[in-house]
Amino acid sequence: MRQSKPPRTESQEIPDQERTAAGRKKLYLRTEKELRAYMHPLRQKILHCLYLEPSGMTAKQLADCLHVAPSSTGHHLAALEKVGLVELSHTEKIHGLTAKYYRAAPVDVYLKETEPAAGQMRDALVRNSMNELEEHFFNMVREAEEKSQELNPEKGDAMFGVVYLKQEEIAQLRRRLADFLSEHAIPSEGTVPCEYGLIFCQAENGWKKGEKR
Repeated sequence: MRQSKPPRTESQEIPDQERTAAGRKKLYLRTEKELRAYMHPLRQKILHCLYLEPSGMTAKQLADCLHVAPSSTGHHLAALEKVGLVELSHTEKIHGLTAKYYRAAPVDVYLKETEPAAGQMRDALVRNSMNELEEHFFNMVREAEEKSQELNPEKGDAMFGVVYLKQEEIAQLRRRLADFLSEHAIPSEGTVPCEYGLIFCQAENGWKKGEKR
């Protein structure tokens, strides 16, 4: 027996300014407490599992997947739900008991309004996230090499370089990327989950600034 979450009432609707162009809620993590709830290693693994199982998972299923106690995943799910990163998907009756299925909340996380006191924690979160993605990418490269194959660029790719853009083109590129990613953040038939990590910044020339090298 499956029971979906009740529909959101009009009073619960999120204002337009708090949503992306694709209609996803913008979730701002500002404080050390909020960042700590998000960046906890086990909670990051829980979120990753939920991203790969959009229909939802129970605390028991997550515990089996991560080889930890169900009470541990239950505790961390509650913390993630409180921040707004996880939500109840549905419930099912299993052997007379009600099982709660949780899913990753349809939100885009923003760190740009982080309080100054939480700056170091924000930086650590970005570094850890990029390191996790990098390790996953190189694992795929090594697996391909062990089979004497090249990594299919449709399975994984990395790009680096410099492009020359006008200010309006910079804004346009960022907006298009953000909209594209937000529009494709919801699973649908025929799609596969793809991880990404993007860093974009205007290049600096130390020589022009008179810096010694």
